[in-house]
Amino acid sequence: MKHLHYKIKHQQVRINVVETTDDIREFDRWLGKNPVLGFDTETTGLNWWDWDRGFRLRLAQFGNGSESYVIPVELGEPYRRAAQRALLGAGTLIAHNAIFDQHVIEASLGIPLEVLAPKTICTKITAHLVDPRGVKEKGPGLKLEELTKHYIDPVVAEEVKGSMVLLARKYKTTKHKIWPIVELFDEDFLLYAGMDPILAYRLFHILWPLVPARTKRRGLFSWEHRLNHVTGLIERTGYLLDSDYAEARLAELAAEYERWEQVANRYGVENINSTAQLVDAFLGFGIRLTKKTAKGNLAMDDDVLNGIDHPLAEAVIKARRARKWSATWFQRALDGRDSRGRVHASINSIQARTARMSITGSVPAQTFPAGDGYVRHMFLAEEGHVSVSIDFGNMELRDLAAFSQDPTMLHAFANGLDLHQITADAAGVPRKVGKGANFLTVFGGGWRAMVEQFGVDEETAKRTLSAFADTYPRVGVLAKQLADEARRTGFVYTPTGRRLPVDRGRAYAALNYFIQSGSRDITARALLRLADAGFAPYMRLPIHDEILFSFPRDAAAELTREAARLMEFTIRGVLIPAEGEIGDRSWGSVLELEESKH
Repeated sequence: MKHLHYKIKHQQVRINVVETTDDIREFDRWLGKNPVLGFDTETTGLNWWDWDRGFRLRLAQFGNGSESYVIPVELGEPYRRAAQRALLGAGTLIAHNAIFDQHVIEASLGIPLEVLAPKTICTKITAHLVDPRGVKEKGPGLKLEELTKHYIDPVVAEEVKGSMVLLARKYKTTKHKIWPIVELFDEDFLLYAGMDPILAYRLFHILWPLVPARTKRRGLFSWEHRLNHVTGLIERTGYLLDSDYAEARLAELAAEYERWEQVANRYGVENINSTAQLVDAFLGFGIRLTKKTAKGNLAMDDDVLNGIDHPLAEAVIKARRARKWSATWFQRALDGRDSRGRVHASINSIQARTARMSITGSVPAQTFPAGDGYVRHMFLAEEGHVSVSIDFGNMELRDLAAFSQDPTMLHAFANGLDLHQITADAAGVPRKVGKGANFLTVFGGGWRAMVEQFGVDEETAKRTLSAFADTYPRVGVLAKQLADEARRTGFVYTPTGRRLPVDRGRAYAALNYFIQSGSRDITARALLRLADAGFAPYMRLPIHDEILFSFPRDAAAELTREAARLMEFTIRGVLIPAEGEIGDRSWGSVLELEESKH
């Protein structure tokens, strides 16, 4: 048994590294005394779905606040069994970003998510309930290194959590490539690995008393863990990829890139990504450039290029777009395929200040072009299934109506009236501008945003927003109540008990946070209800106010009606309706329905 020692603010901690099968007996005895365990894994990468194509679990680590054990699972079956016993025997497991480790354990050790989830506490979720702000927002952040720095010890954060950068240099590689090649018993690697369960254990015991009492009373802690499990099940299922379609789009985009690159070449630009070459070319054409970078050089970003009326600018914009679309959407999906031809999104179930979910990885769905099936055709329902989209109608505005109890809004929604047209008529503007005023109020935009997004002049923008305030006066009352609460306490609370920090001087944002977070929780509630009703195997992605499904073709209509019924929700007398659209096999086909709302 190898022993490593480290100090956290003068407190000695010990890392025990199991080296031989004889050492496992001591680990087993220790487990008997520690029913609550900090837990972490070290792997060859993040692609847990490639368990049959080289992905490996290297280490499994377990610890309490002062001691940890590192199990070299990579060495073989006795070590695998030791880790399995620890996981199955523990009363409670505490891990940071726990769903990743659960995926790893299921793929590598065969213990299903359904077994691990009920006993697992995630410190990322816990930290979000205490303070959801990122470091750039002057909050503690949500990464383990950031939280260690804020709540435990900045020295530990720098020396231990930041040590992988130094370790990568030692192996003459990068932080992203170090994981499969670092020697299993490298002491720097073992220190990094062995500290993680200790830090997770300590972090939870620091954070739990800081979770607001209202949050605990409302059951939000367990609710968010259940939601994280459901999104983990969706991640595990993955999305079937139409590889032929993706590869055809890649070929088209490559040809498009080459075509526009040749246009740029004719204007003397050999490298369209060279700012210097582009600046020289445009100055040579007599085009005046004024925007500069932070270093004082002339800028050549999309804003500058879009403002230049010249074929070279068009060529650069379109060439860059082709290259970006290739890499961001189609190549990323193809690179992320598992051996069954499926891709697995990373669904961050609790993200942003308002807890809004985000989707990253092989399916960055929130970046796909709105209302367009071009990218979405790449994702398929199962063989014999069809793609179905069920989304909520006017979720944010109905949530606003429910909590403001504004009579005009309530009347409009109760009687199927067009709220956007009501706002437009009140301001004497087109419906599009009225719709903009409605949503800018919800999303926290002012008259400047209306000018930029809807192409109206300042006077029209101000008149339209003023008309909104006059037409729906109870919205202003709610906004003032929330702003007053934010000024007084620095927070607002949502109906689910979520505490949302509101920065000093930005009390006006309280309404936006309240509605955005509340709307997110409507989607979260829908996911939980659907999972409880047995719909988890059919769900493919949650995207803001929309949930995607793969339903058997012959039962699609019935399943869509039932799923929509489960999703619908009434808040303070206001129905949040859900409506389904049934496409063909590809997700993109839903958007091409004649009466599609997308």
